[in-house]
Amino acid sequence: MTAPMRLAPGGRMWNFSAGPAVMPLEVLEQLRTDLLDLAGTGIGILEHSHRQPTYDRLLAQTMDSCRKLGSIPDDYEILMLPGGATLQFAQIALNMLPDGATADYPDTDVWSSKAIIEARDAVKANISVIFEGKKFKYDHVPTDGEMTPTPGAAYLHYCSNNTVRGTRYPTPPKAAPGVPLVSDASSEIFGRPIDWRAHALVYAAAQKNCGVAAMTIVIVRRDVIARPVRNLHSMMSYEAHSKAESRLNTPPTFAIHTAGLMFKWMLKEGGPAEFARRNAAKAQLLYSVIDSSGGFYTGLSRKECRADINVSFHLPTPELDHQFASEAAAEGLDGLAGHKDAGGIRASMYNALPIEGAQALAQFMREFARTRG
Repeated sequence: MTAPMRLAPGGRMWNFSAGPAVMPLEVLEQLRTDLLDLAGTGIGILEHSHRQPTYDRLLAQTMDSCRKLGSIPDDYEILMLPGGATLQFAQIALNMLPDGATADYPDTDVWSSKAIIEARDAVKANISVIFEGKKFKYDHVPTDGEMTPTPGAAYLHYCSNNTVRGTRYPTPPKAAPGVPLVSDASSEIFGRPIDWRAHALVYAAAQKNCGVAAMTIVIVRRDVIARPVRNLHSMMSYEAHSKAESRLNTPPTFAIHTAGLMFKWMLKEGGPAEFARRNAAKAQLLYSVIDSSGGFYTGLSRKECRADINVSFHLPTPELDHQFASEAAAEGLDGLAGHKDAGGIRASMYNALPIEGAQALAQFMREFARTRG
């Protein structure tokens, strides 16, 4: 293994991991301070009670920064809940899908497939799979003409950005008239603007654009919270979490504080519209290498719905895939092995990865193709 040659500022690796993922150095440095002493209290963030004034202020500031960052309307509640986004697959159905009703689910890759399974297990209702992406090896998200939404459905659930094979919805899918959208935005929340009025609920695991694992952001219209479709145990009830100000039990305080720092950083950097521009520029650097490689690199997604956040591709053989990832890591480009369901290479470039990281990877891709092609 050669010595790293393409290191990020501070001598760190360029981190292309799908999650837990890259974070800004300034946020990490603030967390290092806050581990020992949060805001001059003499007590670190890991030790602070969630019932004390210091945490009251921290939580209020975090929620305020989140609302400003996303331009989230006042009639939407922001919840910061324990557990990953996978917990939401059942929790959404339990709160929003009455027995005997129907919810629409286009299946576009691993996470939407799991959402379908979990929702079916959770409720006595019809989960209507209105697009079967498996038939197409999940190489694209559906156009409106490829789906037949259910009139009167409780909601249409979709995954806005699919991390495994690198597809995304250029615009939200169209549900039947009057049917709200529910979006799993885990891999791209605050990476581009969201049309809140089209959605009843948007959720995202924190460990990609908003910090560390163990917490999920749920942004939900308040009328949904006010009208749960069944009685639930408190930990599965959005209404209960809302009334308890996201601390029904001891919350993931470190993850919430980290998200607050990430929200402030993203606000300072220009917010979702600016990150959409940056993410598109990073992705184009890699796609241009793929498209000009003469077939040495093959993308996993159709061009019309390529993701900016996750760029997935294959080399001519699995052996070359492995060699690429290994040699890239030796040169300071880490986390590039593809998901187990797809293989190949996956470069995850969340908001905190600067364009210099994409430039370093694009240069490595060109050199690897030149010497191995």
